[in-house]
Amino acid sequence: MPIIVVKTVKGAVLTSDEQKRELLKKMTDTFIEVVGEVARPYTYCLIEETPMFEWSLAGVPLPDFKYLTGPDFKGLHKKSEEIMLAYMAQMAGQAPAPAQAKADPEKSAKARAQWAGET
Repeated sequence: MPIIVVKTVKGAVLTSDEQKRELLKKMTDTFIEVVGEVARPYTYCLIEETPMFEWSLAGVPLPDFKYLTGPDFKGLHKKSEEIMLAYMAQMAGQAPAPAQAKADPEKSAKARAQWAGET
């Protein structure tokens, strides 16, 4: 029996019962398009809602919109992206390990394209 679980913050994204019903139907329909109609009678789709401020991103209780739009989060996101791009370039044999040197701009562009799914 397939179980599809959608987790969201209560009142932040799904704000009406109509949205929830539409989401449940579309999630189930999409799943059935992939696996076949035979699974429909056995497919459960659940929405689990977590109350606001009982979840976090990078250790900060959310939704803290000031944090999400501020320089601390942007800096954290930028640093994480730099680490991932360097790692991808290293794994592709395009650059030395991140601690040794930075990748050249052409190789960085190639890693960014790979990260974006363009290659």
